[in-house]
Amino acid sequence: MLREWLISLRTRCPKGLVALGYRYAAVACLSRAERCAAAWAPHQRQTRNAIIKAMADTSPDRDTALILGSGPCLDLPMAELLARFPRLLLVDVAHPPPARHLAARHPGIELVTQELTGMADAWKAGEGGTKAAPPITAFWDDPRIGLVVSANLVSQLPLVPLRQALRRQPETDRAALGRAIVEAHLAHLRGFACPTLLVGDIRRHVLNDQGVVVEVEDPLFGASLPPGPEWDWTVAPVGEIADRWSIINRVRAARLDSRRIN
Repeated sequence: MLREWLISLRTRCPKGLVALGYRYAAVACLSRAERCAAAWAPHQRQTRNAIIKAMADTSPDRDTALILGSGPCLDLPMAELLARFPRLLLVDVAHPPPARHLAARHPGIELVTQELTGMADAWKAGEGGTKAAPPITAFWDDPRIGLVVSANLVSQLPLVPLRQALRRQPETDRAALGRAIVEAHLAHLRGFACPTLLVGDIRRHVLNDQGVVVEVEDPLFGASLPPGPEWDWTVAPVGEIADRWSIINRVRAARLDSRRIN
């Protein structure tokens, strides 16, 4: 608990977003990544490989990579990205210490704090916030961007907005709002005129201690992704959340631009 408190103090996040629970979620994710480092390593390696593969299609006259959901950057091929792109935009609602350390060491890294559903802006404006905000267009007007990556973000985007919406209006249609948020993110990604890669969960499996699947969840609320390579990610090994249960996510790397990967 003390370590998480110290990480929280060093995680950059605007007060308004802290109040909504975003900093807490970022710190919890980093803490779990540290505790489950061995279980997460294969997934992080697959994510980095997918990003490196997408980099091969980038235009040499564009000098910027945009990473949405950068978090602590553990799933990013930082050496390869920095060697290829003089400018690297790391976008998230909260920037934990690992990301801040990277930015301090590399002048080409810019930490951009942005809530990518638009829901927080709706709440600030006094709106109900139980309907998805208008489509996000952030960064569409930056002609320098040559690669866009949504890094293990799509299934996380609805979580805080859903909690807030249900707290404000318990009758909120959870599934409809969750799907609207996911679809808005996909539409945002499709708006870029460059290689655009999404790495994200497509199914969530809960297993008992015998390895038997006892529950399957759809983290995309019925939305679908283009085809692409898939792998399993042991998000929570036995003992992480409960003594007799584990969670394994099925992950897909999908291109949202006109080029597809196999």
